[in-house]
Order: sequence, then C-alpha cells, then structure tokens
Amino acid sequence: MVRGGRLIGLVLVAALAGSALAQGEVLVRATLDGRPADVKVVVRQGEKTLGVHYSPAAAPGLVRIPLPPGTYTLVVDRGAGFTRGAVLREVTVEAGRAVELEVALPTGFSPRAWGYYGGDPHAHSSASFDGKTPPEELVAVQLAADLDLGFLTDHNTGDGHAPYAAAAANRGFPVVLGIEITAFRWHWNAFPVQAYVPQIPPMVWMGVGSPAPTFAEARAQGARFVQANHPYWSGAPYFEALGKPFFDPGFELVEIANGPFEDDDARAVEQMFKFWNEGRRYVAVGASDAHDWKDPADPYGRPRTYVHVEGEFTVEKWLDALGRGRAFVTYGPLVNLTAQGAARPGDTVALKPGEELRLRAELVVAPRDGPRGLSLLQVIRNGAVVREFALDGKPEATITFTDRPTTSGWYIVRVVATDGDGAWTNPIWVEVK
Repeated sequence: MVRGGRLIGLVLVAALAGSALAQGEVLVRATLDGRPADVKVVVRQGEKTLGVHYSPAAAPGLVRIPLPPGTYTLVVDRGAGFTRGAVLREVTVEAGRAVELEVALPTGFSPRAWGYYGGDPHAHSSASFDGKTPPEELVAVQLAADLDLGFLTDHNTGDGHAPYAAAAANRGFPVVLGIEITAFRWHWNAFPVQAYVPQIPPMVWMGVGSPAPTFAEARAQGARFVQANHPYWSGAPYFEALGKPFFDPGFELVEIANGPFEDDDARAVEQMFKFWNEGRRYVAVGASDAHDWKDPADPYGRPRTYVHVEGEFTVEKWLDALGRGRAFVTYGPLVNLTAQGAARPGDTVALKPGEELRLRAELVVAPRDGPRGLSLLQVIRNGAVVREFALDGKPEATITFTDRPTTSGWYIVRVVATDGDGAWTNPIWVEVK
C-alpha cells in the first residue's frame, strides 16, 4: 500500500514537472516616467483573447504570465484608452524558458492638466455575490485604469471595505467606500457609507414600494449621495416607476452610462434632459459596473466620471464638486467645457436679455490599441441640438460657440470619437434676467 502510494506520488510529481517544462513564461516590466507602473496585460493570439493579467497591488509594474509555446501579442495598458494608448508587443514563448519584456509607457495626456480627476463610481469585488475580483487587488486594477480615486460598491455588503481600504492605504490611493443597495427590481449606490447590510422592505424588493426609508437608512450610514443605477436596464429599471406614487426622487446622481453604451443608457440620457428641463439638477455619472478583473469584456474604469476640482485634489473636494455637477461622463473623449471663460458644468451663468453666451470646449482623445481621433461635437440646449461641428479626425480640437438665449435653460456638449466612443458634460445653467 505504501509502495503503491509512493509510486503514484512519484508519477504525479513527474507529470507536474513535465507540465511545468511544457510551459514558458513572459515577464513584463512596465514603467511610466521611469517608475514601476500598475498595468493591465491582455494576451492575444490572432483574433482570440487568451487572458487578462495585472501587476499585483504589492508589486506594481511586474506581470508574470505563464504560457504554452507559441507566438502572442501582448497589449500592455495603463489608462484604458483615456489617458494614453496601449503598447503592443509580439513575443515568442518556448517551453521551459522565460521571456522578459521591458515596456516604457508613453506619457499621454491627463485631464488633471485641466483640473479634472476621474473615478468609476460603480465597481464590484468578490465580496459581491456575483463578483470575482479580490478587493485587495481591485486597487491595482483601478490604478492600471489610471483612475485618480477608487470606488467599491458591492451588492448589499461592506465585507470588502476593510481589505480594499487597507490595500489602497498601502499604495496611497484615495478611495470611496459604498454599497450597491440591491433589490430584486431596483438598484442604487450609496456612498460614502460605513459597512452595513441594507434592510430592504418587501415592497421595495419587488419594485412596488417607496424606497424613501431605504434612502434614509443609507443617509444614516453616512451616505452623501444616492445614485440611480442603470435606471432603464431591464434587470433593475427604477425609472419605470416614474409617475407612480411610490417613486421617490430623493437621489442625487443618475447613471447615464453603465458598461457598454446601449439603448437603456440612451433612454437615461433622454430622461436626464427632461429632468433638467424641469429644473431638477440631478448629476449625470458614468460607471463600469465591472465585476470580473479577468473578463476582457468587463473592463473597470470604462465608462467613467471626471470631476473638476479647484486647487489641490482631495476626496472631499471631489465629492463636493460632484454634488455641484462639475463633471463629465465619458467612454474616451476628454472635454474641458467653459462658458464666459470661467464657468464650468454645474455653474450658473447670469445673462441679460440679448447678452452673448460664449462656450469653449477643449477636446482630447487618446488612442486605444491603435490611433483614433475626434469625429463630432454637438451643442445641446434644453435637450435639442442647436449646433453640430464635424471634426477632422485628429486627436485634439478646440471648439467655440456663441448664442444669445432669450430664456433661461441649460447647455451641454456631446462629443463622439472616430470609433464611436462618446462623452457628455453636465449642464452649464443659464439664467436670463
């Protein structure tokens, strides 16, 4: 019996050793401005994506990728196509050998130059019942996306808060802790909050009762914001309750972009136009709602929300500015919109009848896996397009527009890149007196 067990053990060891020898390894060492950088590496072979890998939170800039012999394309990315393009490298892997790649990332462009800082206010870890990203590694994932602050909003739990916050503190990465209040029919994010388990009344759970007590509970746990998540997604369409007696308007933020932009997101944009025309100054946000760091179709940080902060960045100032609507939502294009030279989204410009409104939009779009540029800018007033600018496909542009509004209202700009990625600002409000 012992001899047989020993023989089986030896066979297993030999098999494992043979398997290890059949593998090769790629070591990616990534730097940005000469320092190790958190990166995401996608492995492709032809048109097929074979895997997604990250440098660990504890060792930024180093990615170890075991691979069988073959030739691969590695897409080394920091910024998710918002601040710089990815670096593509071809590698050939041999059995039992390691290939080392030194990758110096391009500097790129950061909207921090305009005073804008990016966050993804809807992100999950493995503390969610459907999440797969370890909370301590979510920090590295969000840094690789070149976010300026991180969010954690798991379904009905704060169990991931402590490991996530500890890993973030080790890296000096500012984060906001939240919870996605998840009923059967409706979902909202609440942040920042202490770790708690939301108590959801049965009627709210089924989508036929007022969520006002649920919102009040979140406020008691510290929430400054309640965010209506994917409000027209068929799985949790809170805005289908609009016009019904149990609809509660006691939220501040609305997701107009959640993951890939689809018809339900377009409906959310149109509903925001209606809210703004009614004078309800809800703030539009965009978020990835990502759950799985290894899923190439589920990227963290895309879309995202950029918020303008005056002076030195702090989380508190970012949240204050978010509440004022000083923000834009984007899948890639970056927008610096001003009116009268100083007013930004969320601000109110007072005009006399016949006085000129002067809008200026600076635009930048980064490459992704390859070059791309800017295609279109629309100026939207009170929900209607009042001017379109066809852009020439270059990655940068500056557009100016003047108008003489006769009534009070609001203006936003929508920007489209050559690959279809879009961006929307929050309104600059105009009062004509």
